[in-house]
Amino acid sequence: MKLIRLLSAIACAGLFGLASSHAATPPKETPAPKASIRPQGEVKSTDLPALAKVSFQQALTAALAATPGSVIKAELEVEDGNLMYSFEIVGPDKKITEVEIDAGNGKVLAIDKDDARDEKPEKK
Repeated sequence: MKLIRLLSAIACAGLFGLASSHAATPPKETPAPKASIRPQGEVKSTDLPALAKVSFQQALTAALAATPGSVIKAELEVEDGNLMYSFEIVGPDKKITEVEIDAGNGKVLAIDKDDARDEKPEKK
């Protein structure tokens, strides 16, 4: 009987140790999305429109379809090696959302709610 209790205690301790070591593992970061156009080397911002296969208007339509609201900022940029349109949109909830659109095929690459910008500045 003592042997069974001892084995049970060892098994429980082993399971507890496995569970706690698994819980301490940091979550894996999601890799940045890859766009269909990935310029190589140094590219001037004035060359970006010629590289894009999707027009600004098409990208804007896709961004607003993904996140309705009012656009407060828009740009064509290379970010993490990806050529994309980036739109900041204020939604009906008054929160700012960044929507990234692939400049090669018009697909949504990422949607990111930006709560940090919604904070009110401190009064002095």
